[in-house]
Amino acid sequence: MRCLLPLFLLTSVAFALPPVIREVYPHGAERGHTVEVKLRGDGLLMGMRLRSGVPGSASRLNPPLDLMRPGSELPFLLTIPADAPVGLYPLRLISDDGMSNVMLFAISDLPESEENETTKPKELNNSLATAEKMVVPGVMNGTLTSGDEDYFAFDVKAGQKLVFEVEARRAGSALDPAIEIYDAAGKFVAKNDDGAGVDPRMETTFAKAGTYKIRVHDTRYSDQIQNFYRLKIGSYAYAEALFPLGAKRGSTATVELVGGNLATPVKVKAVANSGSNYSMLRLTNSSSLPLPFVWSDLDEAMEPGPLKPGSVMNGRISKPGEVDKFQMTVKPGEEWVFEVKAASLGTSKLDALLTIFDQKGKKLASRDDIENSDPTLPFTIPEGVTQVTVAVEDVQGNGGAAYGYRLEVRKESADYTLTQLTPFVNVPAGGTSQISVLMQRRGYEGGVKLSVDNLPPGFSVAGGHILPEAAAQNFLEEGAAYRQSTGVLTITAEAGLKYDFVDLQISGISGNGMKRIARGPGMVVFPKGNRQRAFVAPWLEFNLPMAVSKALPVTLAAGSPLVRISQGVEYTLSYKANLKAGAKTNGKINNTTAAKIGNLRILKGAQEASSILVNTNFSTPITTFDMLLETQADIDGRQVPIYSPAIEIEVAQGFQMKVDTTNLKLTPGGKLQLKGSIWRDFTFEGSTVKIAAADLPENVTCPTVELSDKETAFTLTCEASAQATAGKYDIRLTGTAPDTGRKAKAEYKIQDIDAKLVIVGSAQAAR
Repeated sequence: MRCLLPLFLLTSVAFALPPVIREVYPHGAERGHTVEVKLRGDGLLMGMRLRSGVPGSASRLNPPLDLMRPGSELPFLLTIPADAPVGLYPLRLISDDGMSNVMLFAISDLPESEENETTKPKELNNSLATAEKMVVPGVMNGTLTSGDEDYFAFDVKAGQKLVFEVEARRAGSALDPAIEIYDAAGKFVAKNDDGAGVDPRMETTFAKAGTYKIRVHDTRYSDQIQNFYRLKIGSYAYAEALFPLGAKRGSTATVELVGGNLATPVKVKAVANSGSNYSMLRLTNSSSLPLPFVWSDLDEAMEPGPLKPGSVMNGRISKPGEVDKFQMTVKPGEEWVFEVKAASLGTSKLDALLTIFDQKGKKLASRDDIENSDPTLPFTIPEGVTQVTVAVEDVQGNGGAAYGYRLEVRKESADYTLTQLTPFVNVPAGGTSQISVLMQRRGYEGGVKLSVDNLPPGFSVAGGHILPEAAAQNFLEEGAAYRQSTGVLTITAEAGLKYDFVDLQISGISGNGMKRIARGPGMVVFPKGNRQRAFVAPWLEFNLPMAVSKALPVTLAAGSPLVRISQGVEYTLSYKANLKAGAKTNGKINNTTAAKIGNLRILKGAQEASSILVNTNFSTPITTFDMLLETQADIDGRQVPIYSPAIEIEVAQGFQMKVDTTNLKLTPGGKLQLKGSIWRDFTFEGSTVKIAAADLPENVTCPTVELSDKETAFTLTCEASAQATAGKYDIRLTGTAPDTGRKAKAEYKIQDIDAKLVIVGSAQAAR
């Protein structure tokens, strides 16, 4: 074991880039022990601080002399108390160069070992014949490379019952592991793939004593960056779900841990810490990982009680084929949102189906999921409906103790949620970083503006526009109200700014005033392969950790951070990459928009100082979107993205028309004068504007009015002949600009104003 260094000798070495942790070894330790933990990665330096959620204490050890070598390791000594709870805890490095990503470290109550092959590649254990001996009960820390499979041998007694499980995806690994057990003769005994989510878990009783072997492999034999696993074997109880799934913050809840190998439910108490969204519930004397229990700020009830708006109903599909039904009194025209949370919480096996019926039993609407998650159903009460029945069931007709759910009913318009795709951010002093946020539409098709609620002094924010679905102009595509959209915020730090750590909160405001908080993923691991969902750990309860890193030798900026152009107008946006002496980029400036916009064309340059041509036409939607510029810099042998602050580009209507009234009245043989005005956007290139009336009835005329580029007020005169027929007519007031200054001659037309024309009386009465 390396000697401890006095803290005053551990000084930080200047380095341009934040640290990156690529591996933690080992990935766990037994409580009551002291273990040397090695963090491997890039940019690891002496003096870096370990920000850890692991109970106990951490001490820095003397790193190797070749610390700057890629793949080098930074050692720490973790002392874990004997009463530390079994679970997963975050590790992160903090330095003057910024913060690292998060990795999870496991604490167990079983003896821990490391696979020989991981540290000694020549000692293979890839067959039954070469199986490595494992102590049971115990935990084996191993890795699986592409096509790899690991075998371990263990001894059992006749009649012994053992639990076998792998902690991999639950602990932040990209593996999708499976396990198989063989007897001494190589005969297959048992297997499991997804007993604990993606991870395998099963309990097996052995009729005969002897040496058995277990095979661990990735189901896809894939090559993953995070390829570790923890094979756990022992005799202990475990649950697979809980009920209820949550409770109101500030209360104390009695929760049943159910399923797994429990003969009967086990009751535990859940108490929320101040501000916490999760509590981790554990079985006493169990070696299995705890389950997350959620807290809300809403009133909570238990079925079969009445369903109240603005509260949560905790229910369970207790047996196969069961359908839970709740009745509500409603009024026609009311807007409601019905939402079920179950499988997405990771503590229920329910694949929920949500259905709404009217008072006669007629099905009004139904939904089973949104983007492979739980169902949310925005719904407007139809005419004649005064009572609805809300039904919850399992799509496959399954049920049991592990099929709990949380049903929430809110009287509001269509909804949306926000989830951060960026788990943490380092902002270079004097530079810019990007934050991506995913919007899941739940019936809402409009736009959202993102913001940072608690940004400290010295930082500025730009961008954050999530466009309405109409901006993409996908008129032939269905499901617009339930698609996902993305927005990007940029954060820029002042030059020379120093900031150690702050947890930001991102929120969004919709066009109709709904505010939603963006949920932080805690950490994100992207497994390679098709249909592989990213691993996230929201129970870590990080919003958006941010630190300031040292200034980079390259910055990127546009000539204008705010641009306004009319439909049909071109704009040349200049940009420049500023390089310090010796700095290099790949010579290319890439530009993207945070969302797809219909009828928009961008012609870009490729030099470090050049321009981009933003080209709109008359059909480009009226909206504000964000343009993002990026280049790649070579810094200390690593390709580092360099961002500009988001450029906000507003596409405006060329001119607007207003009229004094849209309710017009004429008598046969009479006249009327409609007064109005136009307002031209300062970027509009048109000259003459024509105002006219369309869809006029027979024997009514309204001559077109032409306004020069210096005129704003107009009077539209309409006349009805003596033969005009009395009645009510829908007409349109139109505004066009026939000459817009474009090379390709085209007429610009704004949206019509709908008006009502009433012809009353007769020509005789008019006299």
